[in-house]
Amino acid sequence: MHDDLQTDEYGISISREITVCKNMISIQLEELTEFEQQYGISTHQLITGEMPKIEGKARDIKEWRDGYEGLLAWQKRLREYEEAYNSLKR
Repeated sequence: MHDDLQTDEYGISISREITVCKNMISIQLEELTEFEQQYGISTHQLITGEMPKIEGKARDIKEWRDGYEGLLAWQKRLREYEEAYNSLKR
């Protein structure tokens, strides 16, 4: 019975972390969309170098790239938490 309670607590904690990850992914996607709309190119074009030269916006470009890296990190973290949560439910 003690193990069930501990498992439930882990499940609740992991569920909270999953929610945080999903919220952060949503925020990151919104920020990337804002850059895409502002510059008229996709994040994929930025990352792969398939973009026109954007003069005088190095700070924005760095922030955009950092946002993309942040998105990848949150997505990875989400997958890890989902895997941990699913393993608890087995």
